[in-house]
Amino acid sequence: MDSEKTASPLKRRWRPKERSPKVKWTLTVVLLLLAAMGLTAVCLMASTLDFSADRFFSYFREPVILLLNFLPVALLMLFFYFATNRAWLSYLIPSVLLLIMGYVNYFKVALRGEPFVIDDLFLLGEGMGMMGNYTIIPPVWFYISVALILAGTVLLFLFARGRVPKQRWWVRLLAAAACIGFGACSWVWWYSDSDLYDRQENATLFNVWKDTENYASHGFLYSFLHSVSTAIMPAPEGYSKQEAKALLSGFADQAIPADRRVNVVVTMLESFSDLSELEAIDFTADAYADFHALQTESYHGTLLSDTCGGGTINAERAFLTGFSFPQPHYRNPSSSFVRYFSACGYQTDGSHPGNDWFYSRVKVNERLGFDRYLFMENHYEALTEEEHASDAVLFPELRRIYEEETADGQPYFSFSVTYQNHSPYENERLEGGEYVSHAGISDEAYYLVNNYLNGVADTGRQLAAYVDSFRDDETPVVLVFFGDHKPSFGAENCYYEEMGVNVLESTAEGCRNLYSTPYLIWANDAAREVLGNDFTGNGGMISPCYLMSVLFDQCGWEGPAWMQLQRQVREVCPVMHQDTMYLSADGSLTDTLPETAVQAHHDYTVAEYYLRKTLITYSFQ
Repeated sequence: MDSEKTASPLKRRWRPKERSPKVKWTLTVVLLLLAAMGLTAVCLMASTLDFSADRFFSYFREPVILLLNFLPVALLMLFFYFATNRAWLSYLIPSVLLLIMGYVNYFKVALRGEPFVIDDLFLLGEGMGMMGNYTIIPPVWFYISVALILAGTVLLFLFARGRVPKQRWWVRLLAAAACIGFGACSWVWWYSDSDLYDRQENATLFNVWKDTENYASHGFLYSFLHSVSTAIMPAPEGYSKQEAKALLSGFADQAIPADRRVNVVVTMLESFSDLSELEAIDFTADAYADFHALQTESYHGTLLSDTCGGGTINAERAFLTGFSFPQPHYRNPSSSFVRYFSACGYQTDGSHPGNDWFYSRVKVNERLGFDRYLFMENHYEALTEEEHASDAVLFPELRRIYEEETADGQPYFSFSVTYQNHSPYENERLEGGEYVSHAGISDEAYYLVNNYLNGVADTGRQLAAYVDSFRDDETPVVLVFFGDHKPSFGAENCYYEEMGVNVLESTAEGCRNLYSTPYLIWANDAAREVLGNDFTGNGGMISPCYLMSVLFDQCGWEGPAWMQLQRQVREVCPVMHQDTMYLSADGSLTDTLPETAVQAHHDYTVAEYYLRKTLITYSFQ
């Protein structure tokens, strides 16, 4: 008997209607396309973090962002269609996967202040263990998303009945493989392209200076796939873990001798550079009088930073870890010199009178091993009515904290980052005195450069008063100051060019002009007596990753094995600017690695790669 005739009326009522092949395939293709678009929309709504309609529609004004969020949805659905030969499963399986990922991202940002990235897949155990520490209440949009996905699944089950005939299994196999192949090519062509990612700006409603917001501004799927490229650290040529261990085992970690421990207080100065070194600029007043006076009584030199006008964390974290450009993302606890100081019995803290989310400092500084770090949110907003604390607020507070933290006699290491002199600079009127002549330059250049110099002149005055407060202390202290990068002046640094300064990065002179910043190491009389050094002289030009080792040299400390290896490499390769510019034997910059430094540079990269992936802790008795 015919099964259709014998089926119960209820069963027949719910059986999908049989349609002609043409209608069946048309419905399947159209509905799958609509389903992919709908699932993309669900993922983008979760990407907004606040379920704002304005933020949601902002993605549709950015075609590249929209396409690169749609493409993984479409490829996943196509893959599962050919794998299962069922349209409804090809929608349901990716929907569940992407819904979970999208809301893991939402909750991770809400609870931890960080987006969900590819690295987190390797920390599922840790993440699940932390879940019990939080109360998780799904937002209304989560339930709406579930309902939409269920409705879409039912519609596809009922109306999208197109299937590849069983005898053509090879078509499905080839098509599924094609989806995988095109997905891999897409990642190479687009998702791994950091320049493409950075060019896609959706900044109207997102604060792109905040990591979580910048991540959200590109849509979760695009950002998540892009995070794969940032997680992959290509090993240096010829790398082996055994070689790295052998290089480091050639040195023994040396603790700071108890009778040579002095307090170390470091301040990185935002956008601080000595423009008076640029001979082309026509100065009418000295903005650096106080700073130059400090240089004469300090050990000082020049850093060749790796960025200009931004990228503060590159010099900052290079100093704290010894890692060269570019810096890793520090998504996990990391090796650092901060941990070395802690192992030597030092208290470790610092300050930044800016927002804690900027460059994810609140998370990264914890992972670098700081005992405490102060920001606007947890400290400085009580000391100023301004959006960020100026140097006039910061330096007296650093001095007060120093006195409080050293009262018990425990040695103290502090690393702070200023905010004053951060761009943008006013370019329509003077906000202080004139330091650079108006002759030969535009009004915008005249106002902007002079207003920048007004800020650094004030920083110099604040530094002088701050240093003076330590001179007569009986407690030994060493102060370190350095600039993170030069300021950018105008589009493509056109205001430098107006003033006659060569800023062509392809030339050694232009590279020096655009990337050099000063550093100085000052010690009070008590520290000079303990350490047996007068802390004066010129240290020449180095990369920021070497600065901590120079400080240890001045203090007469051997330091950890990594630093001792650094010290050897620094002797023959003191500058590694973006791995494209080096310092030759005659003291000039060159784009060719000197032959005498080839092996040392290789040793550095091998040991550094190992340390970037390995948490090194220290234990001194």
